[in-house]
Amino acid sequence: MVKEKSAKKDVLVKKLGILKLGNIASSVLLEMLLDERADRLDIEVRTISSGAKLQKESINDAFEILSKLAFDLVVVATPNASLSAPLEIIKELGETKTPVIVLTDILKKETQEELKEKNIGYLVVKPDAMIGARREFLDPTEMAIFNADLIKILSIGGALAAIQQEIDEALNLIISKKEIILPQIVLTPAKIVTYAGFANPYAEAKARGALEIAEKAAKVNTDGCFKISERSEYISQVATGHEMIRIAAKLADEAREIEKANNKVRRQPHSYYGEIQTKQLLKEKPDSNYE
Repeated sequence: MVKEKSAKKDVLVKKLGILKLGNIASSVLLEMLLDERADRLDIEVRTISSGAKLQKESINDAFEILSKLAFDLVVVATPNASLSAPLEIIKELGETKTPVIVLTDILKKETQEELKEKNIGYLVVKPDAMIGARREFLDPTEMAIFNADLIKILSIGGALAAIQQEIDEALNLIISKKEIILPQIVLTPAKIVTYAGFANPYAEAKARGALEIAEKAAKVNTDGCFKISERSEYISQVATGHEMIRIAAKLADEAREIEKANNKVRRQPHSYYGEIQTKQLLKEKPDSNYE
């Protein structure tokens, strides 16, 4: 933490490090979720990525860069954090004094227990579906469409709000020098929608339906990538998974439109100093100190 003076008041600046190992949809806009207008005075975020690959060389290079910098909190975002390569990095970070939160789509029960023992936080986003990564099907355009649809599902449904709120809460505990309780949460569709703050129960049902479909699509794509060996079958399988995500994105959009039609979209912008403000009516100001 660094104390800096702004034009308005003294600010304790929280330093957040994000280590992206490979890609999950929950991590694509992670740093933007914490500073959506790039005007927070209380936070500095640095993102280091291994790129698309999860190979040991790529993730070790990214970790080496991160380890040379000082942070108040580190978030490690990776597919399947139970895999040996990312888990090794996570455990090594857990040996430092810096609090660590793992953001992932899959985390085995035994790995959850390991992380609990080491006081490492985790957020497991169950509907963050694996992509249909078969060469005969997945090109750059299909990859981008899939991620765009999945980000829509996760953002409208409340998964990205859950991630943002839990990281903000951890940072606030750190800066207040209170006991640091890191989140250790498996985010199921039922739990995720509670973070979204829907006013209309039908909107919530549609958003949860989209999340449930996305979670089912994860298994469809996983089977298509790893369990089915006949080409025509696995191409059909991953195409099916992607169609499920496309329809789920439409369902999520319908949920948002219901809230908009009733002028009840919950918006929670950050203030300049990091407080989470809240509003629903389109033309009202947030309820916190509005500067």
